[in-house]
Amino acid sequence: MHFSKILFPVDFSERCRMVAPFVLAAAKHHGAALTLANFVEIPALWYGTAEAPCAPDLNISAMIDEAGDRLKQFAVEYFPGVPARILVEEGDAATAIVDLARELAFDVVMMPTRGRGRFRSALLGSATAKVLHDVECAVWTAAHAETPEYAVSPEWRNVVCAIDATPDAMRLIRCAGQLATSFGSQIHLVHALPPAPGTRMEQYLSRDFEEGLKQAARREIDAMQKDAGTDFRLCVHAGDTAKIIAAAAEKDRADLVLIGRGALPHFAGRLRTHVYSIVRDSPCPVLSI
Repeated sequence: MHFSKILFPVDFSERCRMVAPFVLAAAKHHGAALTLANFVEIPALWYGTAEAPCAPDLNISAMIDEAGDRLKQFAVEYFPGVPARILVEEGDAATAIVDLARELAFDVVMMPTRGRGRFRSALLGSATAKVLHDVECAVWTAAHAETPEYAVSPEWRNVVCAIDATPDAMRLIRCAGQLATSFGSQIHLVHALPPAPGTRMEQYLSRDFEEGLKQAARREIDAMQKDAGTDFRLCVHAGDTAKIIAAAAEKDRADLVLIGRGALPHFAGRLRTHVYSIVRDSPCPVLSI
């Protein structure tokens, strides 16, 4: 898995500054072209309404120039010796990131999470949630970058790979194999076993029944590993997906959680998966592909 073009949206927050070393490490490791982007967002209040239009005395060009100067200083401070393209646009950050990722064919977007209130961030309230939902490229993000105990390595030495037992797991296993080759990573495959459709709760809680489901999942994933030519450690647990992945990452002192982000052909798309809850609960950064 090689990243040749990295997009790093910069809002100059503390979280953004904390993840900059991870972006720097990825850019250097892959020899990637790095773009730093900032977005000048004009609050809707300034525009008024059709009946009562508002024309504030705003110098948008000056605001863009100022953001560009701040980005250049940010690049000097956090990306010494790495040539970085500076890009400033007017508009909603989340929408602009999605458009840029598509139009300029970035391989990965690297950004911290930034919720805006408990309710909004639980749904689509952060730029990260929209980016995870809409972009087609990989997304690296970290939910706890500003916490004092945040001390994972940017070198991706220990990787927890969260997989299911669907054909998409083969793609993830192969990507994990590429990480192992590129970074020398230790890979730990983790499968969270969901209740079978139509299963009665008392039947699901039966140890024999649960063990049968676990063994079936292990056989499927072992067969995929054989086809992929890998032999990674595999753990299968029953319960809440995000909590199981977070517990495995914490126990392994993982530097990265690798997950898939498959689209579903009906309402809510990728957000019908556990992507956002995994990102929210993970003690380390998450790379979703």
